[in-house]
Amino acid sequence: MRINYLYFVLPALLCISCSAPSARVLAVSDGMEFIINPGEEWKKPQFAAWLTDIDGSYVSTILVSNRSGNKSWRMAPKAGRPEALPVWEHSRSKSMYTDEIDSVTSATPKGVVQTAFDNHILVIGGEYHIFLEVNQSFDYNDRWPKKAGNNLPAAGVNGQPSLVYSAGFIYGEPFDRVQLSLAGHGAVDGSHGDIIVDTEGMTTALSIIKDAFLANK
Repeated sequence: MRINYLYFVLPALLCISCSAPSARVLAVSDGMEFIINPGEEWKKPQFAAWLTDIDGSYVSTILVSNRSGNKSWRMAPKAGRPEALPVWEHSRSKSMYTDEIDSVTSATPKGVVQTAFDNHILVIGGEYHIFLEVNQSFDYNDRWPKKAGNNLPAAGVNGQPSLVYSAGFIYGEPFDRVQLSLAGHGAVDGSHGDIIVDTEGMTTALSIIKDAFLANK
């Protein structure tokens, strides 16, 4: 059984809609920036941060790592690496338009990731959600082992699947800091854009980031 919610079709028992994070928070009308504090397992992961409206419709990407943004994969199969950031990929691909992401593409730094973003795409009083998806290749564990058979979803370099963090906000309302919360993980084989709530079996991936939040500049 699946729950259809606009652009995100999510299994009822394990998934949540990308457009419905549990927390509702507030944001200011301008001067916003997005910050990621790396965790102990931050080792050049792939990441993307993007916005949707209250209905789950894709609005814009505000930050994406180079390889995911430019599709510049090393020794990748013909299909690329759809398993790297599947929730972001599917959200963006289902948009009625494809935004230009060259200006928000970033090399993966060793330290804090910090970026301001264009607020002109948002409407005062509008309800939005921000998502962050992170994934690190080769982070195998007992649940997603390196020697998984070629016919299994865990085969390849993905290891543990991507993790997705999210928060909701109302554009134009005052705030100091908006913390993103863990929402679930993406498809280990990149076959869909659902957020799977169950994080059982996730280990080192949970320490890729320490936290992520919106803040006033």
